[in-house]
Amino acid sequence: MKEILVRSITGTVIVGTIIASILIGKHAIAGLFLLVSILASIEYYQMLNQSKFHAQKMLGIFLSTLVYLLIVLISMQFIETNYTILLSLLLFIIPVAELYRKKESPLANISLTLFGIFYIALPFALLSQLYAYTNNHHLLLAFFVILWTSDTFAYLTGIKFGKNRLFERISPKKSWEGLAGGWIFALLAAYLFSLIFNEFSLVFWLGYALTIAASGVFGDLVQSHFKRSLGLKDSGKLLPGHGGLLDRFDAVLLAIPLAVVYVMLFS
Repeated sequence: MKEILVRSITGTVIVGTIIASILIGKHAIAGLFLLVSILASIEYYQMLNQSKFHAQKMLGIFLSTLVYLLIVLISMQFIETNYTILLSLLLFIIPVAELYRKKESPLANISLTLFGIFYIALPFALLSQLYAYTNNHHLLLAFFVILWTSDTFAYLTGIKFGKNRLFERISPKKSWEGLAGGWIFALLAAYLFSLIFNEFSLVFWLGYALTIAASGVFGDLVQSHFKRSLGLKDSGKLLPGHGGLLDRFDAVLLAIPLAVVYVMLFS
């Protein structure tokens, strides 16, 4: 019971902080997820450096922060989009820096350093893009509510009805029944959003929900696969009852880019 209580309190604080930042506005969102992105990047490189790999931790964190800031500033129209050229050129620092490190597996080290930037900083930065499309909080608030709804009801449905394993090799507890339950309630949440925020059609909201719910499941599985391959149970210990930030935001990291693509294509 104590563990459940700690987990519930931590989860409530996380949800409350995210919703508050969304309602306050784009600057609060950018500031909150800048902090989350930096801490998650630190966690990612610490995970890797517990293994046989030697990713460039400090450079990776610095470039992740720079990538995040550039994308957010472009989304807010503070700087021109041609600054992405600068961003691309700076990433070539990583293979050059590896020449001076004298570590084993240089190709793996370079690849994993770069992957951390695309896996963490890029998705969190794209949250500002979701806000920018409508210049209000509707899409972003719906994104998190739909994702949390899908995740929560997938868990509850899986406990009650789950018999057929979804991906037993990676996540033994996930079931097809839980997946179906999560998607059904995600669609219900989308229907409610279509009644509250009518700048988009019901069909758009339902497609948005399916995109988020489906990609969120894969985001969860990808992070579980990473941890298993590294022999780790949790990505970190920052969040009591939840593990690390990557444990808490695993579904978000894959769902954000696909949600942005969906909005770009169908809004």
